[in-house]
Amino acid sequence: MKIIDLIEHISQSDETGLLTIKPFTEVDYDRIKSVVVYKTESVNSKRHGDITFCDDMWRGLNASVNFTTLSGAVKYEVKSVFLLANYNGIFEGGSGIKFSSVCNQIKPLIRFGELIQEYNVDSIAKFNLLPSLVKRNHFINFFKDKLVLDNAGSSFNPKFFEENVNYGLFSEDTLVIFREELAKLNIFYGRQEKPKSYPIVPSGLLKKVIAECEMKFASAREIINEWEAANDNYVRAIHNAIDTGIRYSNASSIVNKRSEINTLVEPLRLGFKALNNLKLHVLLYILTYTGMRKEEALSCVIGCSSKHDGKYYVEAVLTKTDETKKTMKWVANQDTHEAIALLERYVKAMHKRAIAILENPKIKITDEFDHQLRHGLNMNFLFGVIDNLTSIKFSDAHLGARSSAQAKEPDGKEPKFSLHKFEYALTAKDLDQLESLGCNYKSVRGHNLGEKYVEGEIFHITPHMLRHNFAWFIIANRLGELDDIKHQFKHLASSMTMVYASRGYESPDEMIGLFEDFEELLVNNIAQNIATEAAEGTLTGEAGKRLNNGAKSLIFNVTASNGSDTGRTVKQIHFKSLDAYKVFLAENLKNIRGLPHGYCTAGPACKLKNVGLPSGCVYCPSYLVTEQQRVHWQAMKNFADEKLGFYNQLPPEKQSEYSLMAESWRDTSNAADVILTDKSPLKVEGVVA
Repeated sequence: MKIIDLIEHISQSDETGLLTIKPFTEVDYDRIKSVVVYKTESVNSKRHGDITFCDDMWRGLNASVNFTTLSGAVKYEVKSVFLLANYNGIFEGGSGIKFSSVCNQIKPLIRFGELIQEYNVDSIAKFNLLPSLVKRNHFINFFKDKLVLDNAGSSFNPKFFEENVNYGLFSEDTLVIFREELAKLNIFYGRQEKPKSYPIVPSGLLKKVIAECEMKFASAREIINEWEAANDNYVRAIHNAIDTGIRYSNASSIVNKRSEINTLVEPLRLGFKALNNLKLHVLLYILTYTGMRKEEALSCVIGCSSKHDGKYYVEAVLTKTDETKKTMKWVANQDTHEAIALLERYVKAMHKRAIAILENPKIKITDEFDHQLRHGLNMNFLFGVIDNLTSIKFSDAHLGARSSAQAKEPDGKEPKFSLHKFEYALTAKDLDQLESLGCNYKSVRGHNLGEKYVEGEIFHITPHMLRHNFAWFIIANRLGELDDIKHQFKHLASSMTMVYASRGYESPDEMIGLFEDFEELLVNNIAQNIATEAAEGTLTGEAGKRLNNGAKSLIFNVTASNGSDTGRTVKQIHFKSLDAYKVFLAENLKNIRGLPHGYCTAGPACKLKNVGLPSGCVYCPSYLVTEQQRVHWQAMKNFADEKLGFYNQLPPEKQSEYSLMAESWRDTSNAADVILTDKSPLKVEGVVA
């Protein structure tokens, strides 16, 4: 039986397609218990392989769920709900939610199952048949003993305890009692506040982090040649190691007490200090300079970075927007490319140690250790090697997280491969930036939702913050449009991109130095697009008309740019072909500044910044509009005309109050007419690329 057959066997749907699980008494448990529900890959052989329906531990890439405390029908019910939520969602043929999310949402249901078992109720179906008073008392105990929700103001996400999303686990009258008792405790039922958007990392703080990374890379580059040579000597010694009759379970024990190998350790020590946790700094560069999700960055393998036509790319696996794994490329910069290349040298050298152990027939190792080495080499993860002076060990390329206990005791040991290694105290300037962008808070969800940082507090960086930083910077500095971010971020919809870009119009200039390579790349792409549209004759705006005419006549008029001579032709450049004209434009539109509604080619000479109502730009000789940006003008015209419609219906005394606004709406509408009515493309001879 396959997973699709299993789901069909344990569930049924009504006329609307809403899914419910079948009662335990109606399923053939012997048929379903051995069905494979998940397949996992891990360097740990105990976590590697197939997971069946009857297994107590279900593991995903970054999360796991334990059903050990449940038994019988209760275990069947909770597991069935988990599978439906993950694979199908609420409706038949739907798409489920990710494994890690279900792991979090299922926890209260598991605890509820534990509670009713303590009262000898062997299924949730039977719980529904209990007298109302008994069910009420059980819910009270559930809230106070299992969830510890006895304080006013506590919050509780009641997934699987709500109507139509519990897969038929609870009857209607049972849910009524549940809601009544929850209300009595003054516990928030679900999310009561509007969720916060992820904050950005303050510019000043991110500069410190980048500087720390640069120092790490510099130290690693100084020592990498010597360390590689020392490692090669060390690897040769492992190749030549003799049989001791011992079956080893790890690499450390292989080299322990071998004098011929230990003498080669000291040359590795200095290099190891510089290379230790290099992967964390490279990961931060990838997250910062590509906008990747954490899971995407961690999927990078040896050889993921490349250069084509002067542009740099990083290849990773996209899983967010599609059920299947899909390898795609993200635009990167030279610094990231070089950082990845540096880490690859270190990882490949560590791989040599694993290969030496596997290829030496005189070294006997356990099956578990053999799997660890072979699987690690086969996965070839960029972030899959655990740093060690003399050993070799692989991991599943997971970013470490700080536990609640470690958060309470900051001096305690915590994961090395974690962004918590980059922690700096916030300055007053940092706080001002967070406040100005409306994101000075420590958490986007949970009990401390909206709690503000104060000066001197440690700022905790998360991978998703860096994703928001990337989008914010590109939009804030007019280096691209929403569609550019959508492509780089691998979003299915521009609406999601807008969430990341929403604060981009209040940007300070501090971060520009961090992204210089991206500025050059994106400006070049914009210039190429404008050159193509000029060749097609579809640009509008005064500057657009000039570029169109130049494409038609193959003559570009250079005009004066200051004083009373503005607009006067001072020089003409003639071109042999349309392609030559396009190359000229692409090379010379380097001062272009992107606006939501068009492009300004005046560069620093333009005194208007971030123009929101651009009626004054329309007749400027430095302003142009592409086909893509006409949509913005149409939206502005629709808005202005709608407001004017309301204004014209007002009595005269009321119109006087809004006369200035009406004048602005008329200017916008008239300006939009100029842009939108100039649609006739010029007929240009020659091939348009």
